[in-house]
Amino acid sequence: MCYATKRKIADCVKQLMRKKEIRKITIQDIMDETHMSRQSFYYHFKDIYDVLEWVTEYDFAKRIAYQENESVEEWILNQFHVLSEERAFFERVVNELEWPKLLNSIISPIEDGIASLMRQQNQVLGMIDTRDIKSYAHLYATAYCYFLMDYIYHKKQISDQELLRDVIGMFSFLKVSPGFHVPFQLLEPKTMVS
Repeated sequence: MCYATKRKIADCVKQLMRKKEIRKITIQDIMDETHMSRQSFYYHFKDIYDVLEWVTEYDFAKRIAYQENESVEEWILNQFHVLSEERAFFERVVNELEWPKLLNSIISPIEDGIASLMRQQNQVLGMIDTRDIKSYAHLYATAYCYFLMDYIYHKKQISDQELLRDVIGMFSFLKVSPGFHVPFQLLEPKTMVS
């Protein structure tokens, strides 16, 4: 029941965002549209920004978590496909709010996925001290999430092949560091999903 109520409020906020700026949406607007009491809203969320964080978590972050059977290419493309489905929402959020705040909502599944990929690669190559994987994963995830935000902010419309090339390029610079190796295979995408 709690999820259903949160979902109803979140969907209402997303609908209202199509008509007006986020800062101009009031709790009363949401209550009028959902036919709920203010008490219901405040039971589930502290403010509209809390709703936006929830939407980011459930409509994006949970859907982009790395699945063990996915290739790196499939995982990357899935992230951008999900992002494209919700593009109108994220463009409004990025353009009207301080977009780095979104980073907190999306970095965790990205970081977990990168750490998982690094552990898999490290089992084969054994080049990274396992104690350092978390630090490296955080570094890559932070850079990558800013890349995602930049993709939204600049309204980039690129093909899957261009997207993979850009992401591969972003991570391949690590190869030039002395004694360092790209911790997962992003160099030659073998599977392209259209």
